[in-house]
Amino acid sequence: MRSILIFSIIFINTLFAQNIPKEELDTLSLEELMDIKIYSATKSYQRIEDIPANIIVLTRKDIEKYNYTTLDELLKHVPGLFIIDDTEHFQIGSRGSLGSSFKLMINNNPISPLRIPRAGTSNRNFFATPVESIDRIEIIKGPQAVTYGSNSMYGSINIITNDFNAKNIITLGKGNNGQEKVFARINHKQENGGFTLNTSFFNTEGIKGDLKDSFTQTEYNKNPSANKKLDGLLENEYKTVDFSHRYKNLTTDITYSKTNYGIYIEPTYREGNNVDQVEKTLAFTYEDEINENLSYKANLITSQKNYDINEVNILSSTSSLVNNHAEDKRNQIDLHLNYKLNEQLRFLLGATYERTSYDFEGTFNTIANTRKYIFKTEDIYSKIQYIYSDKFEFNAGIRHASRDDFTINFTQDNDLSNPALDQIISQKINEKNEYLPELSAVYHIDSNNHLKFLYGKANQLAYSSIEKYEVIKSNEINYLFLSRKYQINSSLFYNKAENISLFTQNGKNLPTSSIGDKVTKGFEFAVKYKPNYNIETSSSITIQKTKNYAKSTENYGPDFSPKILSKFDITYIHNKTRYSLLVDYISKMEASIKSGTNQRYGKKSNHNININTNINHKINKDLSLNLHVYNLLDRDNRVPAGSTLTSFYNGAFTKGREVLFSIKYKF
Repeated sequence: MRSILIFSIIFINTLFAQNIPKEELDTLSLEELMDIKIYSATKSYQRIEDIPANIIVLTRKDIEKYNYTTLDELLKHVPGLFIIDDTEHFQIGSRGSLGSSFKLMINNNPISPLRIPRAGTSNRNFFATPVESIDRIEIIKGPQAVTYGSNSMYGSINIITNDFNAKNIITLGKGNNGQEKVFARINHKQENGGFTLNTSFFNTEGIKGDLKDSFTQTEYNKNPSANKKLDGLLENEYKTVDFSHRYKNLTTDITYSKTNYGIYIEPTYREGNNVDQVEKTLAFTYEDEINENLSYKANLITSQKNYDINEVNILSSTSSLVNNHAEDKRNQIDLHLNYKLNEQLRFLLGATYERTSYDFEGTFNTIANTRKYIFKTEDIYSKIQYIYSDKFEFNAGIRHASRDDFTINFTQDNDLSNPALDQIISQKINEKNEYLPELSAVYHIDSNNHLKFLYGKANQLAYSSIEKYEVIKSNEINYLFLSRKYQINSSLFYNKAENISLFTQNGKNLPTSSIGDKVTKGFEFAVKYKPNYNIETSSSITIQKTKNYAKSTENYGPDFSPKILSKFDITYIHNKTRYSLLVDYISKMEASIKSGTNQRYGKKSNHNININTNINHKINKDLSLNLHVYNLLDRDNRVPAGSTLTSFYNGAFTKGREVLFSIKYKF
């Protein structure tokens, strides 16, 4: 492997001697962020320093500096976030929580929620979004319920892929571990709009490892027919199409993604379990100004996600010729008005209607069951912004979230050979109403220094039940410094999460959870520094302390809540070549609790340290070569057991070293 790296470096640096204009290699992205206006935080366009939220923005130039292979790798390097691939979901960790929901969006259009009831579908299609298609990514930390409703507990992630001014792109990549990547982008800008088409294919053999290193000797020897290695069983294949068209005031967005991936279900795991997941979304957005003080926007989204998994039976004697199918359908309409009363006072008034249907059919061991339900939400929300002076502004908002009562219909077949023994069960879910407030104040100390005082409340479906809601109340003081060479984003935060599902599962039974309260106190500090054209560096640290306060006799210590997260990135340009280094650190984490006990599924994980490198060489202004190495040291990083399906005593595996060589052509 070392010889491959050395050869690649020499090869790239000796290619071509043509001079390339400086602006083709890099531009001052830090300056761009001082001028860019963001839509997603307030449903109106504002500069970063004016937005009443803690926001991180990454532009296409930021992303190209490090040439991330996948979206989960990109998000791992966002200050305060960490990602765990439990082979079914990509669990997003933030501020003392793992898996709690972020509102996930593509081109301002929300997709299927991350936090879903038991037996729902995963978020893997969102993470299939190719990084080459991303023009900008906006990450907001803290509750966003007033803007986006339920299931935005810890913030929002909005990916923009329809910058009609961007160049056309073709990327081809090949690497170890079965990595294959193809991406193509076509842009066309017209006087009244334009269109963007992104399409991609990506394949990897996924996580590998000898299971003897994860189980206790007793567990490992329990079932002789179980697989002994993960190698070749957790392959991931992503196919995506993303089309966006704008004509005057109307924008049409179409997304299609198909993922096929292996998941781990212990303890038998005979020939591996495979999931096919397809997600389709169609969105229409119309926005216009009635006059210079009044504008409106209407958004219609319809989406469908199909999820098929083969063989989830645990009993080795049970036939493996079963298929489990789930289908989510969602229709959403959002309409809002922005009204500027005068230079000091502005109003936002909106309403959202959403209809969700869920249909599940599956067989678990010797029991077949179905689950069907339809529910509707009808929300109204409003915000007010008061600009007291050039230095002070105040914001207040509230959303009335309302979900109707509905019935879940279950069919359970305890004897697959005798339909007469089928049980039909109906469960009534009561209506739910809740007020979700938001308050903030922004103080502009001067043109570079800004303080934000933030409070918000949000809710979301509990993982284990469609009837229960989790609630978070968040307080934060955010400091933002913007200049041509420096950017600082720092926060003190206090989160109290109530009715949290403290997740427990051992793979032999259905998932269970115990309800408790979780409090997280923390400090985040992130800085970017660009002293000159050739070098740019960024670093961040998050220090947090989380406590669980169970509403039962059991005392659950926090799981999956590292005390320290730290990132360090640096890029350096020499002639036509950019060298990049990325370091990601996660401190020790505890495993999940076994249901009904005070015991954990396994040992706490060790510190996770991951080092990535990237070398990008510009042959000319349109053509470049790239060498990307993930987990350069091939470190055996582990994450604790029990996140969803697994109960590894010594921790679950993460990816080993992956090397991807790619060529990119812009035109």
